[in-house]
Amino acid sequence: MTPTMIEASRSPAPRGAPVTFDARLGGLTRLALKGVLLSLVTFGIYRFWYVTDLRRYFWSRTAVDGSPAEYTGTGKELFLGFLVALALLVPIYLGLFAISLAVPALAPLSVAISFVTLFVLGQYALYRGRRYRAMRTLWRGIRLGQDGSALVYAARAAGWWLLVYLSFGLAFPFMRASQERYRVGHTLVGTSRLSSMARGRGVLGPWLLLYVVGLGIPIGLGVALLVASDFSLPADLMVPKPGGKAGETILNPAYVGTTIGRLANALFVAAPVCLVAAFLLFPYYRAREARAFANALRLGGVRLASTLRARTFYAAYLRYAAALVGLMLALGLGVGLLTLAAQQAGIGVVHWAVVLAYLGGAPLLAVLYVRLVQARLWAAIAMSLTVVDPDELAAILASARGAGSGLQEGLADALDVGGALQIGF
Repeated sequence: MTPTMIEASRSPAPRGAPVTFDARLGGLTRLALKGVLLSLVTFGIYRFWYVTDLRRYFWSRTAVDGSPAEYTGTGKELFLGFLVALALLVPIYLGLFAISLAVPALAPLSVAISFVTLFVLGQYALYRGRRYRAMRTLWRGIRLGQDGSALVYAARAAGWWLLVYLSFGLAFPFMRASQERYRVGHTLVGTSRLSSMARGRGVLGPWLLLYVVGLGIPIGLGVALLVASDFSLPADLMVPKPGGKAGETILNPAYVGTTIGRLANALFVAAPVCLVAAFLLFPYYRAREARAFANALRLGGVRLASTLRARTFYAAYLRYAAALVGLMLALGLGVGLLTLAAQQAGIGVVHWAVVLAYLGGAPLLAVLYVRLVQARLWAAIAMSLTVVDPDELAAILASARGAGSGLQEGLADALDVGGALQIGF
């Protein structure tokens, strides 16, 4: 052994501190049930306070190197931000409508123009929403923050999604990694800055598996069908179904046994099967992506190490599916028994029974989703993490940066683009 190797063998292994989460979930059911019910009776207004309570719950039960996080946002800030965003969105909607009226030539493109405009606004809103959550997060009294430009982030997203479209989805993991590097690279912990070494090739394998199963087979069959028909599909390939409902069609019997007919039938069968398979594979990709992105995160000499497994994602969704089936069976049985009893008594209460089942089932579904999906996924990600070389965290200094505007997340709420409780922040 060389002197360098001997010295390396003697050097102590880096210390690791686990990220912990209180998975007992005490009080979460009551919090979620209260939030859902009050949101229903206030026509959605209370949801801003409900989201705030959920964030405080999850933040306070997640500890890094033994110190829990703290969320300092308020429901009032979210509500006022939502109202301001609505005031800004109304003129945008009216402007898009006025353009389609003033320029008739653009009328056929009005849907596409509206979609692109709202998509860019949604990406802008997502970045500002994350900035709000960061500025309202404290750890050991040190405030997090986020700089960078939401406009730049939205422009990058638009460019990347165009590339994803032109590459038939193959560029998706590279887009995700690029946007992750931008988000993380502009995230601050006190005066220190996070960085990410995420690369698209690190999750390319899982994405290609999902891609080939979900898109590759239908795209391949579609291209083969176009080639077989000389890139001009027969106008009579599909004909109305005899005795069927209006708009119901079947493959023209004249093409049965032909290459075009066999490819068309294969495409019709493969499309829904591949769609279901892709849906089932998506949690696998998300778990691999979350692990790769966590392993790529750095804060000076501190880094994260993740052991996240896809089975923890599937376990959460399977529990939720089982609970969902059980709840539906229970509600169905209850409605059936009530209807039967009412019929025997000569009372017509079928419609009321269905309404009551919905009013009772909707809050329970929301509570089950929070407990069995959101909380379990949060716990799975948090408890798979280890902070390597956590001693350097003691060198982080608090900044003089204030909490900033409390109106930054309103646009994300108004556009309903998510981010209310992002798993893993």
